[in-house]
Amino acid sequence: MAHHFLSDGTPLWYEERGAGRPLVLLQGLQFPGGYFWQHNVDALAADNRVVMLDLRGQGLSGKPMAGHTIAQNAADLAEFLAALDLRDVLLTGVAFGGLVILDYLQHHDVSRLRALCLCEMTPRLMSADGWAHPTFGDFPEAAAAGYADSVRADRAVLDGFLHAAFADLPDPATIAEMKAQMYLTPTATVADLIDDMVRMDFRDMLPSIGLPTLLLYGRKNNPVMPGEVGRWMAGRIPDAELVELSGGGHSPFWEDSAAFDTALNAFSARH
Repeated sequence: MAHHFLSDGTPLWYEERGAGRPLVLLQGLQFPGGYFWQHNVDALAADNRVVMLDLRGQGLSGKPMAGHTIAQNAADLAEFLAALDLRDVLLTGVAFGGLVILDYLQHHDVSRLRALCLCEMTPRLMSADGWAHPTFGDFPEAAAAGYADSVRADRAVLDGFLHAAFADLPDPATIAEMKAQMYLTPTATVADLIDDMVRMDFRDMLPSIGLPTLLLYGRKNNPVMPGEVGRWMAGRIPDAELVELSGGGHSPFWEDSAAFDTALNAFSARH
């Protein structure tokens, strides 16, 4: 475990396991990387140099008062990869982490990357005319606009999202442990990032992705991503491979970890 200090002084927590070509993991919103990837890191590190990273404001990284946007996180990621001189990287992101990756592709040097894995994400969270794949199947603009303020008023609003992230709800002790881990990320930071996430729309940039891309989605009782967004994305990213996992919902890395690890390791070996 170590910290890299960004140019503005913010420390980013990271941990490395294994050896080989780099596999950089970006988790979903709020969770510390060491906790989020606990069911995956040993299997993934068997053949890869796994790098887990907490982005600014989250987990065990520094907690500045401002700067909590997708774009800032992507810029921090670019600085981090350059500082560690990571090359030939397979960059993997779940949900929020996937949005950071898409912003990175638009605004930063992709020569350090060999491939991508995007898991359980949609390029546009909010509903829109003709858009069939918003979060929860329907996320009206009015609801999206007020969601972050609801979180600011009562962090418990996010409990419903946590429960919806699992096809089969973990036992109460594990849910309590997860909530404690989530609170390592300040409520204001979570709300600011939600405000930014709901404004994002990456649909038009997908055909410009020039890297091999693995799309991983959980298909068991998944109210967060209930539709066929993975198939929709696979039809627009030029070199995409879709793997749908039957043993988990929005958290296949946790609920269907063996299948998740097998798919990601196999993709890494091929690319």
